[in-house]
Amino acid sequence: MIQLSVAIGDYDRNRPLIDGHARIDGVDPIIMTLTPEEMFFRAMRHEAFDICELSLSSHTLRTSRGDAPYVAIPAFVSRAFRHTGIIVRSDSGITEPAQLKGRRVGIPEWQLTANVWIRALLQDQYGVDPQDIKWVRGGLEQPGRVEKVKLDLPEGVEIEEIAPADTLRDMLADGRIDAFMGPRAPTSFVPSNTALRWIFNDPTAEAMAYYDKTKIFP
Repeated sequence: MIQLSVAIGDYDRNRPLIDGHARIDGVDPIIMTLTPEEMFFRAMRHEAFDICELSLSSHTLRTSRGDAPYVAIPAFVSRAFRHTGIIVRSDSGITEPAQLKGRRVGIPEWQLTANVWIRALLQDQYGVDPQDIKWVRGGLEQPGRVEKVKLDLPEGVEIEEIAPADTLRDMLADGRIDAFMGPRAPTSFVPSNTALRWIFNDPTAEAMAYYDKTKIFP
């Protein structure tokens, strides 16, 4: 049998591979359960795995350039509505997406798949173009995060890089950014911290309305 490395997330859709109930014919797999951040970075920067779950946006970007290190199959093992992906300071005065215009919004990476979906949501459903926001990029909980793939930004989009020792969590806490956008909330986003809230009062209701209107399940 051939031995292949397999990097995937540890959740229900993948668990049969992880616990061995689902086998790969002719393969003795080395299963690694990793966070998306580590898995996608190692895959894009170092081609570290034989088989892996991969960022849709990063793979699409590399495919468009003709240098994708992997061949994708249409198995979407991680799907989520992204209406919980925008968090604002409660004192920012931002109560609806249109009020993000002109504001400083932190992002861990521009080309995260979740952020691509959120930007599409803002643009298509709420009239907020990427050029309308002042983007601030850096590590969420730890300093020093970089983009996995070199970017060519759309015309009119500008991104400010945070200081090497800063984190977006701290900048959100002290008001240097007005909001945060990403697939994972900062650890400071807890019920007891009333300084932060979702931009939508009821993200679930917003997601249901979005699906009813578009029939899109990201």
